[in-house]
Amino acid sequence: MKKYYGILLTLLIVMATLLPAQTLHQEALDYLKTLHKPQSIKPFKAIFHFPAMNQDTTNSCWSFSTLSFVESEAHRLGLKPVKLAVMFPVYFAFIEKARRFVRTKGESRFGPGDLFTGVTDIIQKYGMVPQSVYRGQVRNSETYNHIELESRLKQLMNEVKTLRLWDEDLVVAKVRQILDEELGPPPLHFMYEGHSYTPRSFRDTFVALPWKDYLMVTSFLYAPAYQFTELKVPDNWAHQKKYFNVPLTVFYNSLKQAVRTGFSVAFDSDIVEPGRMGKQDVTFVPPFDIPSSHIDAYARELRFENGSTSDDHLMHIIGFHRFEGDDWFLVKDSWRTAWQGAQKGYYFFHGDYIKLKVLAYLVHKDGIPQITEHLP
Repeated sequence: MKKYYGILLTLLIVMATLLPAQTLHQEALDYLKTLHKPQSIKPFKAIFHFPAMNQDTTNSCWSFSTLSFVESEAHRLGLKPVKLAVMFPVYFAFIEKARRFVRTKGESRFGPGDLFTGVTDIIQKYGMVPQSVYRGQVRNSETYNHIELESRLKQLMNEVKTLRLWDEDLVVAKVRQILDEELGPPPLHFMYEGHSYTPRSFRDTFVALPWKDYLMVTSFLYAPAYQFTELKVPDNWAHQKKYFNVPLTVFYNSLKQAVRTGFSVAFDSDIVEPGRMGKQDVTFVPPFDIPSSHIDAYARELRFENGSTSDDHLMHIIGFHRFEGDDWFLVKDSWRTAWQGAQKGYYFFHGDYIKLKVLAYLVHKDGIPQITEHLP
């Protein structure tokens, strides 16, 4: 039965893709009218966060979103809120990717994408600095543009692999040179509010989070439930097996409970869908994809396996509210489409989309007791 159910779902998806784009858009808009869409962010009573930043022409959503989560967590734990430098993790993540690229003789993925650990691991190893100290940009512009940076780094790594330059110190030095020219070198020492800091001492003062108390949660059938597994996406370039796999109902209900009790959540999601509408500030699942009542673990797995659900974008959930029977999440987003509508820098995510399209999330363990009771 499951086999035929999967085949039927695949056929429905194929048929949907054959419909004219305008028809799909109108059908999605018509369905949206039945969902009791939020009209503003006010009912959500948003968890503390700094205003959204536009990542513009970069692939660094993972830094924008996860740092926003870190900022909210620092405030929740009673630390003084500081807007953190979004390009600091980007700089050092490229360094770490270059090291692994050389050590694996060019087998490891080297690219601009990353996941939550691209921030949390970098902070623990290198420290952190405030945004006011390090903009991470030498261009005289308010917006970010990494086209040239990514092109130069890609060209360098192609040369390294072609010429088999497996000299880690040499390659890292060349990567640093490009990063310094494009982003500017991160400060070794700096002044902040009248005191001198290094990135590590600043971290220990303003970003002293209990790093071991955070959990990355996922929900897929390819791995056993209640065990740590690898999130099988290209941006998991280090193949980290730090994602705790749980059943879909536990995955969703725990996320919802965490946000309702004051814990914000960073999350990794597919966003290339007809139900993501910037001008309407919403993200939802239209029924021509799958009816709400049919969203389950098998529908989720099918879309992941056939590629219609992919690792596109990381964002930050900062609120939850139930509108006339519909679950809605307030999402802080750095992608440029988040500025197309009335809620600049925010989206309203319907609960169905979270169930079907969110690959994983990061949250403090205290916010998800239904999951942590199963930890080894």
